[in-house]
Amino acid sequence: MLFSEVTGHKNIKDVLMRAVTSHRIGHAYIFEGPSGVGKLNMAKAFAMTLLCDDVSDGCACGVCKSCNMFRSGNHPDVQVVTNQLYDNSKKSTDILVDTVRSMKQEIYIKPFSAERKVYIVPKADTMNMFAQNSLLKVLEEPPEYCTIILLAENSNSFLPTILSRAPVIKFFPLKSEEVFGYLERTFPDTPEELLQMSANMSGGSLERAKILLENDEANELRSSIIDCVAALRGKNRKSIYDLSRCLKQNKDESEFSFSILQEFFRDVMVVKTSGLVGRVTNTDKMEQIEELADSVSEEIPQRLLEILFKYSDYISKNISYAQIAQCMSLELWEAINDRGYRSKI
Repeated sequence: MLFSEVTGHKNIKDVLMRAVTSHRIGHAYIFEGPSGVGKLNMAKAFAMTLLCDDVSDGCACGVCKSCNMFRSGNHPDVQVVTNQLYDNSKKSTDILVDTVRSMKQEIYIKPFSAERKVYIVPKADTMNMFAQNSLLKVLEEPPEYCTIILLAENSNSFLPTILSRAPVIKFFPLKSEEVFGYLERTFPDTPEELLQMSANMSGGSLERAKILLENDEANELRSSIIDCVAALRGKNRKSIYDLSRCLKQNKDESEFSFSILQEFFRDVMVVKTSGLVGRVTNTDKMEQIEELADSVSEEIPQRLLEILFKYSDYISKNISYAQIAQCMSLELWEAINDRGYRSKI
């Protein structure tokens, strides 16, 4: 994969290309950022460049023997490390200490065909203390020909001794227009409005945008949550229970659920304050959006977003998700129906 084939992250590309052209390549890097924003693709583009036989201006040529082997997945000097790479019987997706030990044994074998070897470790922040200590021994005395790229969502999970030996390169969510451009190239036959909706709701994640387009369950969840929120209008408190239950039943998709609520409330705000329907994300839910916008005062959409952000912060503090879902649903109902009291955790 070439740098030019990686969506977005121009600043990171520039940093890595300068490292290549200046021949100041580190023995280890930590690529930190949300899931689906392109960390693995960037790591592959960097690896392909490091192994290329004819690098130009910090970029791989894409046509040499090394690049062709890389594209075919048969390059002997690059590995994407998983537990299953060394032991097919392993089921865990967390990087295990045995996996790190097996990787270490390989690392000290010199490259087969290129001048360097590259190891890419997805989900590296799932390594426990024993696995990290095992890896640390390599980072303390790394072979000059090896580069290890650790992919992580949270670099704080690493031991300070690892952080001191591997610079952290931070990845941020992609811009909506960058996600849209990627979807337009990947799904050329899909209607533009569906591509735009998926891009807007992706949270800057290519992975999530693709799921929204390809996964019927994801769209069913979006419809269920929006229908539950729309039903909060009125005195029927059963709607509180219905929204709470929907959120709790999809606990594993809490981040996605909150992004659905966020975009829906923003749509309501757009319609309520400006009437610019063209800026609405959930274009297929205009009836629910307009009905809610018509039934609340102008300050309520902002209040709904404030409630959502507050409870989103509670998730990061390890408060019971069931309690969050229940209390947030009640507080949203109170705001939509203009009740003066508040239900707080």
